[in-house]
Amino acid sequence: MSENNYYNIIDFGSSKIRFSVFDNKLKEKFSESKITIFNNDNLSYFSEIKNIVKKAEKEISSHIEDIILILDSKRLLNINISLFKNIDYKSSIIKLYDTLILELRQLIYSHYQSYEIVHTIVDKYIIDDIEYSKLPIKKKEVSNIKIDFKLICFPKKNIDELKTNFSKINLNIISFYCSSFVKSSSYIKKLNLNKISFLEIGYERTSLLIYDYNKIKFIQTVPIGSSHITKDISKIFKITYNDAEKIKKSFNKSETEFSYTGKSNNNDISVKDIINKKISIDLLKKVILYRVQEIIDLHFKLSSIKNYNINLKETDLFLIGEGSILFDNNSFYLDNKFEFKSINYLSETDSQICLSGIAQYLSEYEKPKINIKNKGLFEKFFFYFSK
Repeated sequence: MSENNYYNIIDFGSSKIRFSVFDNKLKEKFSESKITIFNNDNLSYFSEIKNIVKKAEKEISSHIEDIILILDSKRLLNINISLFKNIDYKSSIIKLYDTLILELRQLIYSHYQSYEIVHTIVDKYIIDDIEYSKLPIKKKEVSNIKIDFKLICFPKKNIDELKTNFSKINLNIISFYCSSFVKSSSYIKKLNLNKISFLEIGYERTSLLIYDYNKIKFIQTVPIGSSHITKDISKIFKITYNDAEKIKKSFNKSETEFSYTGKSNNNDISVKDIINKKISIDLLKKVILYRVQEIIDLHFKLSSIKNYNINLKETDLFLIGEGSILFDNNSFYLDNKFEFKSINYLSETDSQICLSGIAQYLSEYEKPKINIKNKGLFEKFFFYFSK
């Protein structure tokens, strides 16, 4: 939380910016989103952010400097690793996992020098051959410890560039989070289901996250997203990328005729005219479905998911993300060849997305704490991530 008792959060998407300000009671005081494409020429993108922040400062009558940033990367790296420490004498559990955390960081940064750890997730602890879901910090003497970790990492170069670009508009990033992870972690608590998969279709990538009884079991990202659907439409129907994007977003899939609510002017042919002149509705549906089905196949058929003991027949699949809006109201019917228990579209609001990042921040930094004032740096670090 910033010094003015506000939480400032930005959802940094490839095609959309969301910015929200919440007070210390998590009441939203400001919210705005802007559709804009992030590319190599990112000056306009950060200019948009700067303008939104200025509006927020005026609205809340307070200066904004510290922000929480949630984002995804098509180069996301997911690492599963187990570390074991055995000693010939009894030692405190604190000292053992302090040592284990040091080894973890050294191991990751020696093998993945171009990546930075964004999330450290503990799957389970095995201490003196007994499994624990939480670290038994009251256990005084142990002889061995094993911890199963899941790590979510982003390219270090991207993080450094973001820090530099945000500093140029006088914003300081206090926390980075993976948006697909924090969103799905937030939603799963409200859905009250045992086995859930989230397929987030972003602009340039798609992420799959599988949960088993509220615990993350599998994370994967492929560099194919909704922009590829737009490119397919543009190529097949020989129209511009911008027109194809309008068609994709405006297409009412449940009807046989095209419905367009936007306004056209003399310099911009209407999407309805494009449809009437150049596009077959049935073919358009096939183009969209073919690409989405390919994304699902990549995740569930051709990927490393085979190495995990996951029964898809017991799993409810939820489509989230900007690209999944195509499947609102069950307008498209995906081929359930993997026999999911159900396939659902989950509507998201800007506030829900931003609140998920705040929830992650609070879980790490502002949760009720036991007395850890005498603990070391790595012990404190590990305590927060082990809850």
